[in-house]
Amino acid sequence: MTLEEAKELAEQLAFIKLNKYRSNETIPLLSEDYLEAECCWFFFRNKEVEGPEDGFRSWDCAYSVSKQGDVGTIADLSSDPKKLEAYIKKFSDRCKAMRV
Repeated sequence: MTLEEAKELAEQLAFIKLNKYRSNETIPLLSEDYLEAECCWFFFRNKEVEGPEDGFRSWDCAYSVSKQGDVGTIADLSSDPKKLEAYIKKFSDRCKAMRV
């Protein structure tokens, strides 16, 4: 799987979760920032897209894509680089173990 394919998968899931919160369809759902590890990528929400402050903020997440094409939502730890680095390493290791 390529980076472009992975980003497309993340954008598809972000569209489902975030599109209703965009004030304008030209606003990208995902940030240009992403993080790559051996077996996965993390993509982050464009901070211009915000949902309601309703306690469970299901819109406030990041998107994981394994290099096998599995996609999901994850906690957005982009504001804490140390935690984020540890998280993607652990996530990548889990993806690697699942390939075996």
